[in-house]
Amino acid sequence: MRVEIFFDESHPLAIPIQYNHYVQAMIFSWIKDKEYSTFIHDKGYQIADKKYKLFTFSRMNGLYQLDKENGKIIFLKDISLTVSSMSDEFMGYLLNSVLLQHRELHIGDSKAIINRIELKETPIFSDTTFVHTLSPCTVYTTLENKKTRYYSPFEEEYNESVRQNLIHKYTAYYGKVPKDSEFKIVPMGRVKQAKVNYKNFHIIAYDYSMKLEGSEELKRVAYNAGLGAKNSQGFGCIEILNEQGVNR
Repeated sequence: MRVEIFFDESHPLAIPIQYNHYVQAMIFSWIKDKEYSTFIHDKGYQIADKKYKLFTFSRMNGLYQLDKENGKIIFLKDISLTVSSMSDEFMGYLLNSVLLQHRELHIGDSKAIINRIELKETPIFSDTTFVHTLSPCTVYTTLENKKTRYYSPFEEEYNESVRQNLIHKYTAYYGKVPKDSEFKIVPMGRVKQAKVNYKNFHIIAYDYSMKLEGSEELKRVAYNAGLGAKNSQGFGCIEILNEQGVNR
């Protein structure tokens, strides 16, 4: 399930350039049910020692200016945010909060007003699905020396890590393994590295268009919960393209 949230443009929206954790905090603040909020924040959907929150969000979109001197990005018009989740319960709490209670909210120290919300239909996935990132995708492993090794989309480990991650998410949510576990990413066009600072952790991720092949079940997980790791921190949100590379 997915929504796109549009913000009022009567005043510029100035937020920190590294804003991921502020947007994440805003999303968590929308979940007013204390028991579910504790569950999704602290526990999540589990398989073995792995925990998944099973939601993701895009970059903040819109026309903007950078104020590097003050560490701000200033959005001027066409301001929007996409939030997506595998859990209808999660999205139900979110929609109830933003529709009925919190049209005015805060991203960091800045006040934002919600103008409208659009509920997006879940797409039908073909054997070959073209997508691009709405927020960069990160894939990594932690080495024995505790250092983090990030993979690029052109490395073999990248694809297998994403595939296993999607299988784990599916199993954690549905309590069973997918019938079809085949999944392959084929990068298309330019692959752009992004370096994101999340609470003083430097994360390497990639923005690009890609072709997804294989399991419809796993494509649906990727679309709703995010591709790769750290989805609830604003990574791996994807959108469907047609074969000409245009948003559907």
